[in-house]
Amino acid sequence: MKKIALIAMLMMGILTSYAQDIKLGFQFSPTISWMTTNDNQIVNSGSNVGLKFGLIAENYFQENYAITSGLNLLINQGGTLNHGIGGNFFPTSELSDTLYNNIAANENITRKFQMVEIPLGIKLRTNQFGYLRYYGEIPFLLHIKTQARGNFLDTTKENITPDTGILNFSWGIGGGAEYSIADQTAIVAGIYFHNGLIDMTQNRRTQLRDEATGLLTDEQEDSKAVISGLTFRLGVMF
Repeated sequence: MKKIALIAMLMMGILTSYAQDIKLGFQFSPTISWMTTNDNQIVNSGSNVGLKFGLIAENYFQENYAITSGLNLLINQGGTLNHGIGGNFFPTSELSDTLYNNIAANENITRKFQMVEIPLGIKLRTNQFGYLRYYGEIPFLLHIKTQARGNFLDTTKENITPDTGILNFSWGIGGGAEYSIADQTAIVAGIYFHNGLIDMTQNRRTQLRDEATGLLTDEQEDSKAVISGLTFRLGVMF
């Protein structure tokens, strides 16, 4: 966490050094996330409802153009995947029972991530019409995993942190409106979509169950599972 705080302070320092008009704010935003893979035997079968909250920073280098950043905590990100082939999906995690080391085919596994998010993007907004401005934003998002839990079979909140990715990088697009309630204060509401680019499951050597024979085989699971989602931004800018 000290490294994360240092990175955040460095980014804020860079923004401040080139500042013409910096605005800061806070958000408390509901999220919906899901996972998809490049393997047709591992398919999305559910989404997670989560939360994003933290700091928003906007550096306006022109009146309606800004570089955006911040620091957020993301809770309950991820989703549910149905695995068409069974096996040992968490070989390096200390699960609560050895029964969970071999999961049957066609089981749902829900992964729940907690992550720190460092965004960097560009924002364009309109001139003010009455109390309103409209905006669009293209953010790039660095996610640093702090915790991962799994729900599968009859167990919940299993610690699967060692068998999940550490870093995630996403691109996104979003837009919304700012409603001015004072000279320097506005309420912000918007919707953002983001798509992950990095595999959030560790492809370690594991035993997979052969569908034809029912036997376990020592094969490498090499699918790529990414997190995508929607954020419903609710915030205040000062």
